[in-house]
Amino acid sequence: MVEIYQKIADVSNNGREAAVCTIINTKGSTPRKQGAKMLVYESGSIEGTIGGGALESQVIKDALEIIKSRKPSMFSHSLL
Repeated sequence: MVEIYQKIADVSNNGREAAVCTIINTKGSTPRKQGAKMLVYESGSIEGTIGGGALESQVIKDALEIIKSRKPSMFSHSLL
């Protein structure tokens, strides 16, 4: 987890843009738990994971929109 915080600091220190995606709540069986983080760069590349699959793909799309808008946001997604 320390590595992701270093990557976030690097983004800030180098004037790059990225979005930090964090799982804030889960229910039932999930691939990643509360607190898992993923950093999405403006290029669409990532550091870390929030579980992979279709959910992660959607979160990357959401993150790219957030980077463009420059407005913090919170989304709710279901694995069902």
